[in-house]
Amino acid sequence: MIMSRASMTSRRMGRAVAMGGLCLGVVCMGRVSGAWATENAPPSPAEQRIITQRVTALPVRERPGVMGQDMAWQMTTFLCQDAARSVLVHRGAQPHRFFLQDDRPDSQVVVSPALIEGRGQYMPATGPMRWVAFTWSCHLDPATGHVVRFDVTPATRQGREP
Repeated sequence: MIMSRASMTSRRMGRAVAMGGLCLGVVCMGRVSGAWATENAPPSPAEQRIITQRVTALPVRERPGVMGQDMAWQMTTFLCQDAARSVLVHRGAQPHRFFLQDDRPDSQVVVSPALIEGRGQYMPATGPMRWVAFTWSCHLDPATGHVVRFDVTPATRQGREP
C-alpha cells in the first residue's frame, strides 16, 4: 500500500493532536487507577492554573509520571505541600521527611475545591527514628488557589485514625 506524504503527515498530526488532548485530559482530570481511585471534586480554575504551571516547570522527562497521578495527589502536592511543611516542622517534623498520604485507599480526598483531607506521617527531628501518623485538612481559597489554613491532628494510639 502506497501512501502519500500528505496522508502520512495528516495521520501523524491527528495522532499528535489526540495524544496532546489525552495529556491535557490527564492533567485536568487525573488518572483513574482501579480500587485506588475516588470520586474527587475537580479543582477550581485558579487551582488548575497553579497545578499546570507547576507541572510545566518540571523537566520534560518527569512530567508524564506526575501527570499520571490522580488529581487528589496533584492538588495535595502542588497546592498544599508547602503549607503542610511549615505546620509539620512547627510540630517537630524534619522538613523533608513527611508524606501527605499512606498506603491505604482514599488517603487523599478532594472534598471540594476549598477542602482536601487525608492521612499522612512524618519523622520527628529529634528522638529515635520513627514515623508519626496524623490526619490533615488543607483549606484552600478556590478563587486564588492558595492555602488558607492547614490543620494537622495526631492519630490515636488505638487505631491509625483519630
